[in-house]
Amino acid sequence: MEISKNQLNILSNIFSPTIIKELLKFDYSEKLYRILRDTDLLDSVKSKNLKSFFDYSYELLAKNYPNEYVYKNAITNKILLGKHNLNTSFMLNEFRANKSKVDCVVVNGTLTVYEIKTAYDNFKRLDKQLDDYKKVFEKIYIITADKHVDKLDYLKNQGIGIMRYNQNGQISTLFDAQSQFESLDLGIIFDSLRQSEYTKIIKDFYGYLPNVPNTKIYLTCKELFCNIDKSKAYNEVIFHLKQRGNKQALKDFIMKVPKSLKARAINNILSSRERIKFLEILEKDIEHLIHKG
Repeated sequence: MEISKNQLNILSNIFSPTIIKELLKFDYSEKLYRILRDTDLLDSVKSKNLKSFFDYSYELLAKNYPNEYVYKNAITNKILLGKHNLNTSFMLNEFRANKSKVDCVVVNGTLTVYEIKTAYDNFKRLDKQLDDYKKVFEKIYIITADKHVDKLDYLKNQGIGIMRYNQNGQISTLFDAQSQFESLDLGIIFDSLRQSEYTKIIKDFYGYLPNVPNTKIYLTCKELFCNIDKSKAYNEVIFHLKQRGNKQALKDFIMKVPKSLKARAINNILSSRERIKFLEILEKDIEHLIHKG
């Protein structure tokens, strides 16, 4: 079917956490109904189940409007679940490196960041982002569309890896990332950790937690962390970040959702009970999910 650029933009909202939360709370989604109405898909998909519709929508977007979610999902399927696996690796979608918000980080034997630049993105902040990334991640890749590849040639001398996404959903490596280990900054890395993570690292390494008031625990732990050998500290960070995904129930959920939803599942926005209910909702026909009652 013919679908306009504007309708594709509307359709891209189908992967919003808001829709998932609405379905879980009310057993229907007004937002889902509006998307179907505004994209003229209502009549043609009513008899599909939700799982099929997610896959159908993703296919349309991947071929005609590959946005950030499509890229993230491709990284999840092709790299995290294809090249690696959930027993040895995990992907973080919500992470900060200094002042930059990170698109995707794969945690396995090291930390590898994937900066997404779709055909619709600009490169205004890229150099600043890369400066921040070099302080936290050993390997850095930029994954982009064909039209942007030539703009990234200058980064090869900096050891930045370059990947190309094509509209068949394939990711190809044009230039391998080199290690940025010498640029890593333990102070900046520490600031990216949760309190539960850095306190465990300090206790594991030193055998104790500093006996200081709560107001001083952050700075005291940071000073201790920065005194650890860089290689040992980095390995501790890798181990503890990997624990964010080291829950069998989450792994099972990720493997059970359709390919179109892998990146959303990894965000881990659902409770155990919600995951079970969402898997049931995926099997329901669309027509039962767009009207109250």
